[in-house]
Amino acid sequence: MWSVVVKKKNVWQQNAAATEADELPIPQYFRSARELAFFLVEEYRRSDQFISDSMQQWERRIDLSSADWRLAMEISIGVVRRQLTLDTIIESQLTRPREKVEAPLWTLLQIGVYQLVMLDQIPDHAAVSETVELAGKLHRVRWKKMVNAILRSITRLMTTDIATEPQSNAIPLSTDRFRCFSIGLFPSPIADAASYLSKAFSFPLPVITDWLDRFGMQQTMQMAQWFNQRNKLYLRNNALQTTRDELLEELQTEGIQVSPGDEPQSIRLEEPVAIENLVGFAAGKFTIQDQSAMAAGNLLNPQPEETVWDMCAAPGTKTTHLAELMYNRGTLIATDVSAHRLEKIEQNASRLGLTCIETHLANQPHAALSEKPFDAILVDAPCSNSGVLGKRPEARWRLDEVSIKELNQIQRDLLEQALQRLKPSGRLVYSTCSFDPRENEELLQEVLQNYSSRNLVQANRHIPGSPCDGGYQALIQ
Repeated sequence: MWSVVVKKKNVWQQNAAATEADELPIPQYFRSARELAFFLVEEYRRSDQFISDSMQQWERRIDLSSADWRLAMEISIGVVRRQLTLDTIIESQLTRPREKVEAPLWTLLQIGVYQLVMLDQIPDHAAVSETVELAGKLHRVRWKKMVNAILRSITRLMTTDIATEPQSNAIPLSTDRFRCFSIGLFPSPIADAASYLSKAFSFPLPVITDWLDRFGMQQTMQMAQWFNQRNKLYLRNNALQTTRDELLEELQTEGIQVSPGDEPQSIRLEEPVAIENLVGFAAGKFTIQDQSAMAAGNLLNPQPEETVWDMCAAPGTKTTHLAELMYNRGTLIATDVSAHRLEKIEQNASRLGLTCIETHLANQPHAALSEKPFDAILVDAPCSNSGVLGKRPEARWRLDEVSIKELNQIQRDLLEQALQRLKPSGRLVYSTCSFDPRENEELLQEVLQNYSSRNLVQANRHIPGSPCDGGYQALIQ
């Protein structure tokens, strides 16, 4: 099986040429979607910073329409997500070794190819001309000739044919929809399925190899596509404010296409919408949360007047769910590692009208929380994020074939600490957003050997795309 750690240095930084061009000055204002996308990707590659964090950092510099803002996010996140596919296409037309191409120039080429290949709504001539023009805006006029030549060469390789199954000359765009090229770009999906899936769907080869061993070709391909596409969002109704049926009716009255989900509080959005503009958001009637994450709170099932501990609580999505299930009565202790992260919990709780939540820094002495044992504890442990690689596109490139022992040790310590603070009649849910057994079933089995009075009562294992994100929850009593 594959194991994961956060790399100290981005792989792309290690392989790409480092030149004076890496030090492009960040503009005072971003007035073009492609310019913003370029610098978001560059910042990610220089600092390993999440795209969303850079966007927040530069928010006051962004002078774009909402449509251009969405395009910048689509391109930047798409380039990070599909970079191995984009690299394969570019390298097929390269006349010099890749290491001889400046790192920011490679980013520019990826941005151009992403528009050509992945975005149906952008005409080919616009994708080429706008990317070439961006080279000039970056004061790198000497890049224009190469960018123009490679992008135009790629347009000549693209055909109008659409395939419905994997083949070496086809790039997956969505389920059963593959854009065809006039030449083979990838290994044969029959002769070398792992290499094909890795390059065509853009995942590290060891990850794909592990999935193939565990799930087979069809399900691996389904999971890879799930992580590469925009999936439907889910709302969780706030039981203190409204019922699910009432919220469904209210949204439908506003013309929003919604339907009930599988969890008792879940509502599926059938089309993309601006969440902050939805009726009821400001009033705290709902929260965005995936069904697989809702399952953790529902499995713990905290009751009014209980004393509950959410150990790794930020940003507070699961914390607020627990408080709603308690009908805002009782004591809910939420701990995390930084004051800034605790502020996120407090902001979410304020919008939802929740007052039973107490936030504490996780590194404070335990006496600062309570000497009394807890009725219920949620251990939402740090993990590999293998079940949410779609929402966190950067995470797939931070997986490595090295020991997972360090991460397991953190999970084990948290779980044992929680078990020691649990009432004899109490309930504990261990939760991760991973579907790797070593972080879940195998770890629990090992820890519970030392707690003979505790039993595994129920376990939920969520496979990505069936029908939501991947994850795991286990109820211990």
